[in-house]
Amino acid sequence: MTAVAGVSASVGSLVSSIHSTNTTFLTQSSAFIGSPPNPQPDQPGGGVWARGIGGHLTYGTIATAGNINFGGPVPGNLICNTRTPQDFAGIQIGADVARLNVNGWNLHAGSTVGSMGLNTKDATPAGLNPPASFRDDLQTPFAGAYVAASKGGFLVDAQVRANFFQNEVSDANHGMSGQRFDARGISLIANVAYYQTLGNNWFIEPSAGIVWSRTRVDSVSVPGTIVLGQGGIIPPWVLAVDDIESTLGRLSVRIGRSVALGNVVLWPFASASVFHEFQGGATSNLASNFPAIGIANLPPLSSTVSVASVGTYGQFALGFSAQVVDTGWVSYLRGDYRTGDNIEGWSVNGGLRYQFVPNAGATGPMIAKAPIYKAPAQAFHNWTGFYIGAQLGTDWGSTRWDIVGAGTTNPRFAGFLGGGEIGYNYQVGKWVFGVEGDLNWTNARGARPCPNGFFYNCEISVDWLSTATARVGYAYWDRLLAYVKGGAAIAGDRIQIVCITPSPPGNVVGCPAQSDSTTKAGWTVGGGSEFGLTQNVSVKAEIAYFNLDSDRGNFAGVVTDVRRDGFISTAGLRVRLGD
Repeated sequence: MTAVAGVSASVGSLVSSIHSTNTTFLTQSSAFIGSPPNPQPDQPGGGVWARGIGGHLTYGTIATAGNINFGGPVPGNLICNTRTPQDFAGIQIGADVARLNVNGWNLHAGSTVGSMGLNTKDATPAGLNPPASFRDDLQTPFAGAYVAASKGGFLVDAQVRANFFQNEVSDANHGMSGQRFDARGISLIANVAYYQTLGNNWFIEPSAGIVWSRTRVDSVSVPGTIVLGQGGIIPPWVLAVDDIESTLGRLSVRIGRSVALGNVVLWPFASASVFHEFQGGATSNLASNFPAIGIANLPPLSSTVSVASVGTYGQFALGFSAQVVDTGWVSYLRGDYRTGDNIEGWSVNGGLRYQFVPNAGATGPMIAKAPIYKAPAQAFHNWTGFYIGAQLGTDWGSTRWDIVGAGTTNPRFAGFLGGGEIGYNYQVGKWVFGVEGDLNWTNARGARPCPNGFFYNCEISVDWLSTATARVGYAYWDRLLAYVKGGAAIAGDRIQIVCITPSPPGNVVGCPAQSDSTTKAGWTVGGGSEFGLTQNVSVKAEIAYFNLDSDRGNFAGVVTDVRRDGFISTAGLRVRLGD
């Protein structure tokens, strides 16, 4: 029962983290895009935004162990009612460009990056012996792209997002202490809404949405307690989690009114939503590995474990949107409460956006139908000059470890990234040529079981990334610059072979961890777009591939060749110096 409870906690924690990553931020792109209420025909637009969230959720679910084999088939199932509290906080940024009033439609496209931090634990009610001890500290960086369109009060949007779940688990009952394993997922999100004005400045907005995701989880080597020589009876296990698929539907209605307070317009609102999970939760397989501790004559132990989904629940919110008149500044703040048979909790979510608005005096909602009239001439945007900038983003990639005499493994890494850049542009007609350099800190990390022994993880941590590139761009619409870039990349990282047994590791040869810190140089190529908010301030979004080739390390006699490559996705602000 202890093994089943431990597996249930780990799988339940991952399911709840996937759910939080997909839903705790507002999933509608229309929540953070914007456009002036009266754009001129075929008018360009764009903006940059950031938002943050924090809160607490508790997930309750039923875990069922079946196909139990303890030296022979065991009839029946074991049922465990699990409870997983979760605290979370995160940040998300994005940038987009738009073509406004195209036959009455406002069309938007942008990219987004961010990261969630989640702390979960097993709080299954008393009755287990020993008591539940599972904890999981996750970082979940993500990167994605979105499109949105509006006409009058009609809104539709879609997103695609890559999610990276970097787990660090501890469970004294199973001999785990800060052990890392990873998962990777893709989310597809679509929403539709209709904003209807009512009398006396009131509005109502019904909406619907769907979030589909699939997450692939690495296998986990669970060391157990026998190897510690402390009288424990839990053998080494291998936990293999099947791909976790989720299809979450949503129906919502939001109602509020506009209130003018000096040069600020507020839209206080209340909303109610119903969410339903159409998939059946997650399944996994648990199998003992007695040969890892030198015992080959004991029969194998195995079981399947299924964890139920979050089911159906309600969400209720109060909040407001705000716009500063005659500027491009808009913001929102909302609080949400969730409740259902398997979920309960709260969150606070707020954001700020700067929207390029060439026409002052706009006091209507930032997404509105446009009248048709002749557009005045746009001022020429000059890209020539030195610039400095700041950026945030996500970096992710993979490594290939060839351990001489043992085999290969492929730890992947991901993390949040931030830093600064400096560069110079020179414009010739519509063409823009430039050079730039950047330096970024990152907390990217990753791990997978090593091929040289059951009790070892192969782990990589990336501390910083820097690039020096040349770029060539073309200035569409004057204010929109599309470009490609290429050049050199350099990174500082640490690769290590880590014992997954906690201290003291006296019964495992080669512990504690063996590590090697390196600085690696390679090459990078990528592209992106930059939109001029003013003559001297622009917002950029880009993605780049980097390759750092391979090198050889020696970990206490374990010779290993490691190859690294990956991607960097960023959004940021640039300031052009001078006139």
